[in-house]
Amino acid sequence: MSTQPHDEHGIELPQPTSAPMFTAFGFTLMAAGLVTNWVVAAVGFITMMCGIVIWFRNSNPDSREMPAPATDRHPTPVVPKEGGVDHLLSDAGHRARIPMEIHPYSAGIIGGILGGAVMSGFAVVWGLISHGSLWYTVNLLAGAMLSGYADMTTEALCAFRTEGLIVGILIQVVMSIGVGLLYGVTLPLIPRMRLFFSAILVPLMWSGLTWASISIVNPALGDHIEWIWFIASQVVYGVVTGWWIIRSEKIGTMQNWHYLERIGVETPGAREMGADE
Repeated sequence: MSTQPHDEHGIELPQPTSAPMFTAFGFTLMAAGLVTNWVVAAVGFITMMCGIVIWFRNSNPDSREMPAPATDRHPTPVVPKEGGVDHLLSDAGHRARIPMEIHPYSAGIIGGILGGAVMSGFAVVWGLISHGSLWYTVNLLAGAMLSGYADMTTEALCAFRTEGLIVGILIQVVMSIGVGLLYGVTLPLIPRMRLFFSAILVPLMWSGLTWASISIVNPALGDHIEWIWFIASQVVYGVVTGWWIIRSEKIGTMQNWHYLERIGVETPGAREMGADE
């Protein structure tokens, strides 16, 4: 990387890229395909190769860089001070961990809850249209944890069951919040097309992994799943959750804060670094 300023107002920094993440994810899919389905391994190989190619092109023959504006053209004078040493502030003159700003975790939780609610309504409507029952999809989801549900007939799955309703709601809430948090952490790492990533790419990958693994985990339950509607419900969740997270205001990371300040411990005599960001 060039150590000379890009111009009199800034310096050059490495251009953000998600290629390493896709390379690692593709390798993980290849490993998962060894115990699930060859399709998963093939998708993993393609994903890994795409990540490797993009990663190579970003660093060869020259590293791709982007100009970063400098917040201060002149260095701050060093003032002698007794006691602890202040840590570096976040500025364009020092290397920082990417991303510098993230979405708050609350955005991922709220987005996951909203996406899960819309997804649940979509799935219930599908069950009502295709099987004439409000409880079919709920019982089908509960069958992932409750024994005996996978061997039920379609007529039995259409009937109301208290334990199925409770377990189905519990699974949906936990999964919605968990995936929402993952979206909130991952989306700031994606440089472009974040909504496409959350609404199309992730749902397709998740649906593919479910299709490949359910034949081993619970093959009887897989016979009841209609995959077009399953994929559509995942896309609905990704659209709502991704939209909510993307529209939320980003906050600065605490990577330059002192560890005592991160946990809320007051340090008399020390400057509050977090208050300046």
